[in-house]
Amino acid sequence: MFWLLSAVRSGLIDSSDINMPEIRQVVKISPSSLNLFLECPRCFWLQMNKGFRRPKGPSSTLPSGVDYTLKAYFDYWRKQGGEPPILRGKLPGKLLTKQDMISKFRSRSFGIFDTEAQAYFMGMLDDALELPDGSIVPLDNKTRGFPPTEVHPSYQNQMGAYTLFLRENNLPTKNLAYLVYWFFDHKNMDLERPLDFNISVKEIKTEPDRMRAVFRAAVSLLRQEIMPDAADNCTFCRYRRGLEKN
Repeated sequence: MFWLLSAVRSGLIDSSDINMPEIRQVVKISPSSLNLFLECPRCFWLQMNKGFRRPKGPSSTLPSGVDYTLKAYFDYWRKQGGEPPILRGKLPGKLLTKQDMISKFRSRSFGIFDTEAQAYFMGMLDDALELPDGSIVPLDNKTRGFPPTEVHPSYQNQMGAYTLFLRENNLPTKNLAYLVYWFFDHKNMDLERPLDFNISVKEIKTEPDRMRAVFRAAVSLLRQEIMPDAADNCTFCRYRRGLEKN
């Protein structure tokens, strides 16, 4: 379906010739934007319906650089038929060997079209593990400046969405995912190589059915004409209210 949507938008196919929703009405939601919905329905509605995004300051390119480097690192060892040396003995399975499948997981078209919601739910997965029983489960890299303490709820939601995508694309999977944390530890660093990453692998249980329900609730909200209430703890909305009073 996603290639069809792209073809219509590029003019290769006339939308009147196919049976699909009007292009301007098609909703596409990613796991990251779904986390925004859970944080604040009003910010989500404004971003998705009106294009009003939360303001951002200058951002570092380091996380993106690390992300691309790790993908290239994993792909190299995938071609060698083995796991990355730094992760040997830390993973319960092996890297999925099919590079074409990994490339699909990393593309913007990876996901599902939910026929009940008439909307797309799509995201980009870093990698995947094949477990001894043949199940394929999400593997995602997370970089941190300090040792990890607990799994952030947004990561939990993201992995639940990826499990849903794998399942709905008819791949053998189970409600598990693995996070690989790459982090610094300034209290226990190697003084000769202070910027070497430490690694921690965390297994989490995923909830794909809950994420489908949250997704459908988000789609329903977007189709409302009236702007929803803000979350009580949303600092962005409190700032907006302060400006309106003045």
